[in-house]
Amino acid sequence: MATDIRSLRAEEIMTRMLISATSGQPLAEADALLIEHRIGGVPVVDDGRLVGVLSRSDIARIQVLMHSLDGQVTDQLDWPDQADGFQHAKGGEFRGFQQLIGDLKVKDAMHDQPVTCGKHTPVNEVAEMMVRLHMHRIIVVEDERPVGIISSLDLVKLLAGH
Repeated sequence: MATDIRSLRAEEIMTRMLISATSGQPLAEADALLIEHRIGGVPVVDDGRLVGVLSRSDIARIQVLMHSLDGQVTDQLDWPDQADGFQHAKGGEFRGFQQLIGDLKVKDAMHDQPVTCGKHTPVNEVAEMMVRLHMHRIIVVEDERPVGIISSLDLVKLLAGH
């Protein structure tokens, strides 16, 4: 007999074994954590309390921004001819912003207002929040502490009957 999805609660489908990051953790380390565990995002937890959420797209956004800023500076440095006919030597590509990526922390890329739900939130409400807010994960909290996570993949598995 199939379970009625509307009767399920967040705690029944959430992933309980949370992999998390801290706000002061190096961004590169958190990126490696996501890759190692083959996940798209993690809650950011300091002293047991949820303070944010970090996703692969947040990291990619930072990388693209730094690359774009370097490109703008490179373009401004590339002056082939002056009005007096002096030809400047080609300068190298500016990479100052990309080098700063190594100094960034999780707090520099995370969203500090994560979308959450309670353990007893109906699963269909969680799904509706994900669709409405264009989110791929909702952190399940109890007393401001993360106790689980529901990803869009969890909902797909539920629909597929796994």
